[in-house]
Amino acid sequence: MRMPTICFLVAATLAWGCGKNENHQEAPAPPAQTSAAAPAPPPSASAPPAPPVPHVEIQMASVANTMAFDKTKLSVPTGAEVHLTMKNNATMATLPHNWVLVKPGTEASVAAAGLKLGDPAGYVDVRDKDMLVHTPLAKPGETAEVTFTAPDVGNYPYICTFPGHYMMMKGVLTVTP
Repeated sequence: MRMPTICFLVAATLAWGCGKNENHQEAPAPPAQTSAAAPAPPPSASAPPAPPVPHVEIQMASVANTMAFDKTKLSVPTGAEVHLTMKNNATMATLPHNWVLVKPGTEASVAAAGLKLGDPAGYVDVRDKDMLVHTPLAKPGETAEVTFTAPDVGNYPYICTFPGHYMMMKGVLTVTP
């Protein structure tokens, strides 16, 4: 830079400072920033990912021309996605079957409610709060299936609600923790 330019700048700066109005108030200086910054929030402790929901496949069937399931004891973990396939192995047209999971102690009332609605409803009253899940009625030689979430821990009866079957065609689904 040239000397006259520097002198001009120095002179202008001094003149500006000397010509200040004594009554003029300057804007307050911003608050002094402290060197200690606010503590950073702790890293969020994210919950570990939920374990995958177990998937359980159950294959069961009726026993020939009888009123019996081939499996009378089943077990699944609570919350599992259960896919149950029930094959009707009967050959007599008078032996259709279904698989109905019910609350403990309600087998007779669930069967009676289904009986009132009859064949058009597949002998199942879907409004019945004691009936948890069911397959459609399977004619001899047919297969019926249902997918459901296993209920809370406990022992749940399952039955066939076709008229006269529930007393003989039954089992227990044990739901484990």
